[in-house]
This record gives sequence, structure tokens and C-alpha cells, in this order.
Amino acid sequence: MYIFLVLTKKQKFVYGFARFGSTIFMGLYDFASFYIYWQVFQLDPALAGVMGAAGKTTIMIASYIIGFISDSMWTRLGRRKPFILSGAPLLAFSGFLHFTPIYFLKTIDQASLFWWGTGTSVLFHIFYAWLLTPYQAWLPEISEPQERIDVSMIQNLSNILGHVVSTVTSFLVKMLVAIGLLMPVMGVYALILVALFTPQVFLLPVEKRTEVLKPSLKDFLTVFRYPEYVKWMGVRGLMSASVQMLSISIVAYIEHVIGVEPSLASASFGVMLVVFVAGAFPLWGRLGKTRGKGYALSLSLIILAITLLLTLVPHFVGKGLVRTILGYLIVAVGATALSAYVLFPYAILADLAHWYQVRTGENRAGLFTGFEGIPINIFESLAYLVTGTLMKLPSINGYSAGLILWGPVGALFTVLALLVLKKTNVDPFLSQSR
Repeated sequence: MYIFLVLTKKQKFVYGFARFGSTIFMGLYDFASFYIYWQVFQLDPALAGVMGAAGKTTIMIASYIIGFISDSMWTRLGRRKPFILSGAPLLAFSGFLHFTPIYFLKTIDQASLFWWGTGTSVLFHIFYAWLLTPYQAWLPEISEPQERIDVSMIQNLSNILGHVVSTVTSFLVKMLVAIGLLMPVMGVYALILVALFTPQVFLLPVEKRTEVLKPSLKDFLTVFRYPEYVKWMGVRGLMSASVQMLSISIVAYIEHVIGVEPSLASASFGVMLVVFVAGAFPLWGRLGKTRGKGYALSLSLIILAITLLLTLVPHFVGKGLVRTILGYLIVAVGATALSAYVLFPYAILADLAHWYQVRTGENRAGLFTGFEGIPINIFESLAYLVTGTLMKLPSINGYSAGLILWGPVGALFTVLALLVLKKTNVDPFLSQSR
């Protein structure tokens, strides 16, 4: 039986907190790229949707290929570290370029913005896959099942902090452009990303060497012979559409539908991410350890679907304090429900990859991690296209009708994900831990 390593507290922190740097950029992309190119750079929202879909289609392909390549090689630094060492600066540079077109384009017109945004989006997603696929595939190779919820909690606290930074930055972009500070700020974020991933190469262990695989069609099709993994990919894909629609729409929803002044919206939304998403991690973590991740996740998706349907309600309530309170109540409950989905996927994927290795003796962590990008990014691309189309609908009460409809559409994807999850065993080690 394969012997896995046990991480020290310091190693868990170094591994998990690195996501703060990558999430600032991916958070800016998911929460703010559509918003910035649409609202700040004045790109047509349908074109902004195509731009986002191009990036997600790219990462769908790149993640799978890079995951398999990292399984199929060995260096003196092991399988995963070479990708981390090279991927961090490449991701930082491509992300920097994506958010600073005004400093490089001679003419700021629709065509120039679209092609710059699309080209840098493609590069950004290639290098995100280059860095994050081997990074996440590393987890089942250097940890035990009982550690993974704790490691996932550190990763997701880092994600939440990164999203706070990226959300606040998106609201301040107009001011940063006006005073000439957008480029220096993005430069600082790039340095943070590189600084957080580099220590992993020196402080974390090299995974135990196993047989180096030669690429073959049979190996590429391994994922389809693992039923629980395939069903979990269905859950991930459907939920990715729902969460991506939320990410794209929530900033404008708070600003226009709830009616909160932009700078206050950025600060308040950041606080709510920390308080309700991160604050609920211990609750969902305890429930996941005692009743199972599947039970906890199912409960959270039921709450999330109901909350997404309720995003309709503030539109029909008179403007003022009542609408604001109702809007923030909906956001708070939704954030608490979303917390479980944010918390568990890293641990579930690591458990499924580990379980496959226990049963077959084959290490396919990189392949399973990379393939995950296919359903996720197919559905995220769909979410960009659907959201872009919704936001082009006629205005009602001074804002797009799409800001009223995105929640119910997201709820539909959530319900479908719940139905698949009910038929999926995402807790293969649960009986052994009791």
C-alpha cells in the first residue's frame, strides 16, 4: 500500500496560503474581468462574454494535457515542483497584461480591447493550468485523508482573502486608472503571487516516486472507467455554471439592484465574503467530518438554490432601507450556503484520486485534477455566454433585466447538481475514519 506523508502545520500553511496570490488574479478575472472590460473599459457585454468563454475553453484543454504531462515525468524536483516554479511568474505576467490594456494599446476601441482581452485571457488560463493543476494534484500525494479538510480550509480562507482584494480592486479601477496607479497595483499583486508559491519548492516534500507513465489513449480514458469520479465531475460542471454566474453578476447586482454606492458595495461585499463564507467553514467542516462531505454539501446546495431564487425579490421591493436589508440578508444566507461548496471540492478530489490509487496501485492524481478542468470550464464558458446575453436585455428601473434573472438561472444549475450529487459517493474513506 502506498505510504503518504503527513504535513507539519507550517507545511500545511505554506501549501494552502499560496492560493491567496493566484486567487487575487483569478478572482479579478472571475469577479471583475467581465465587469472591468464592460463597465470601465466600455467593451460590449456580449464581446466580454465571448472573451471570458475563450479563456475558460483554453483552460479546459490545458488543464487536462498539463495534468497528464505532470503525471508522466520525473525530475530531481519530482513531478509537480517544476511546474510550480515556472508557472507562478508566467501566470503573474499574463494576469498583469490582461488587466492593463490601456497602458499598451495605442487605440482604445472595441476591436482592440476585445483582441487584447481575449489574447491575454487565453495566455492567463494556459499558465493558470500550468501552475494550479500540478499544485492541486500534489495534495493527495503529500497528505493523508484526515488532513485534507484542514488543508482545504487554509486554501479556501486564502481564496476568500484573495477574493476580497480582487473585489475591492475592481470597484476602485476607475479611480486607479484616473490617478495612474493601476499598473503599480497589478505589479504588486504579481509579486505577491510569485512570492507565495516559491517557498513551496523548498519547504514542501517531493512526492514519493512511482512508475512514470507513458502517454496513451487508454490512460487518457482512465477517468471514464471511474464512475464516482465521472459523477462528481457532473456536479462540478453544473455548480461551476451556477457559481460563475454569481461571480460575474454579484458586484453589479449589489451596486444596481440592491442600490449600494460602489465603494461601499466593494467594502461590504468583501466583509460578507470573510464573515459568512469563511466564517461558516468550521460549521461545514465539522458536519463533513461527522456526517460526511456529501451530506453537508447536499444541505448547502438546497439552501443555495432557494437563495438564488430569492434574488428576484429585492427588485419588487421599494427602494430604500428595506431593499438594502433584504438584499444583504439574501447575500449573507447565500454566502453561508456557498461556503460548503467552496470548502469541500479540493478534499473530495484528493480523496477520489487517493481511493483510486489504493484500489488499483496507479497514481493518476494529475490526470484526475487536470480532467476536472474540462467540465468546469465548459460550464463556466456557458455561464459567460448566458450572462453576457442576459446583461444585454432591456433596462428595467435603470438596470439590465439580466440583473434580475441571473439568480433563477443559477438556481436551475444548482438543483441539477444536487440531483447528481445524491447519486455520488464523495466519501470513500468515511467508514474507515469512524
